[in-house]
Amino acid sequence: MVPAYYLFKLPYTLVWHIKRRLGKTEDVVLYCANILDYQIFAPVQKYLKPLPVVAKNRKAQQELANIGVTATQLPCFPKGVIMCRQAAYRFPATSIKKIGMRHGAYHFKPFANADSYNLLDRFFMTSSTEVKQAEDAGILCGVAVGYPKLDPAFDGSIDASALTTIRQKLKLDANKKTLLFTATWDNSGLSAVSQWAHKLAPLVQRYNVLVTVHPWTDSRHINNICHTPGVHYLGSRDILPHIMIADVCIGDASSILAECCALDKPMITFKMPEGKRTVPHVHKMIREFSLQIEHVHELGGAIKQCLAAPNAKQAQRAEANRIMFDQLDGLAGRRAANEIITLFPQLKKDNI
Repeated sequence: MVPAYYLFKLPYTLVWHIKRRLGKTEDVVLYCANILDYQIFAPVQKYLKPLPVVAKNRKAQQELANIGVTATQLPCFPKGVIMCRQAAYRFPATSIKKIGMRHGAYHFKPFANADSYNLLDRFFMTSSTEVKQAEDAGILCGVAVGYPKLDPAFDGSIDASALTTIRQKLKLDANKKTLLFTATWDNSGLSAVSQWAHKLAPLVQRYNVLVTVHPWTDSRHINNICHTPGVHYLGSRDILPHIMIADVCIGDASSILAECCALDKPMITFKMPEGKRTVPHVHKMIREFSLQIEHVHELGGAIKQCLAAPNAKQAQRAEANRIMFDQLDGLAGRRAANEIITLFPQLKKDNI
């Protein structure tokens, strides 16, 4: 458990009860630690009445303001809270009803402490397999709904016209295939970003190159990426449509690989050593559904191989999808909303 939980719990709970007696507690809020949380929740929000947004800090508040979302800042004293993570410790009054949901698809890293999950009344997971694995780890609040962030790729929200617009905005060369590079946090021991961040220039001559990395990635790597002419660094943008326009996705152990797998994209991954942040069966899945290489000098040949036979590992991707996602039907947001309504019936839309 985060130590701040124990330090913060008593004074927070006291203030929460005073506010409740005075009728000054907020109802149900959406907590956002960053802009990605808001984007992840959007396919759920459309099935619910609008939720007020509470940002972790001023930086997150400004990020949200930049996309037209008005948010207040912590501290907040609501009757209920929804979050795209397991940060219940920020709302430590036990009377507050709390729902969490996956920040990234499936658990590409080991489950956090079970106690931090079990502070939540519900935690939405991407499959029934994941719920069972969570239960084996002592997590009792898991509910399988799917991964709502993927819904727009399956429900027609991101159509061919939208993808054409993205290609035009990025000024992609229609005569080139498109590569999407992704990397997990470079201090995790599972990231390959140091192998390729400074070696993208030769690829730009032959391919459109898109890049997204973990937001905590060392600025040296991000600077190398951003200062390579012709490379499109995606930053904090929703990358789902960019996965959709990619011909080959290149990564390591980032959970974005699960999204690439759901969209049946050919993948190249760097072989990473097993460590304390490795989930063995996920490590095995990555090895099976992607073409693995050990060093960046193998990348050129691997890209050509994937482009020549994009369906080579399609069966392995399908099997991984059955493990990570019960259904890829564009309705995960509706399933999540229905679960939310069981705890917060006041959020039900009149026409839903």
